[in-house]
Amino acid sequence: MTGTNHAWVWIGYVTTDDGPAAAFAIDERQYPDAASARAAADEAAEELRRRRLAYEFQSVRVRLDEPAQPLPTWAEYRSGLPAEPPGD
Repeated sequence: MTGTNHAWVWIGYVTTDDGPAAAFAIDERQYPDAASARAAADEAAEELRRRRLAYEFQSVRVRLDEPAQPLPTWAEYRSGLPAEPPGD
């Protein structure tokens, strides 16, 4: 975790016809350590690139006692993606 009272949350935005939309969150508090959370963000970026989906991340510093983002986790979002990227 970052410091003793804060953690990072990466909010993944995926571009739709209406523009960027918050699609999932990678919450450092749900991982054993900061490196694991960052690795999940890197994995998400790689998978979204592979699928040719336009995306961006917003990094948000949160207090440890703040409620979690009301978004799916990366694992939940990934499980809802089609089996293969478009055009493959």
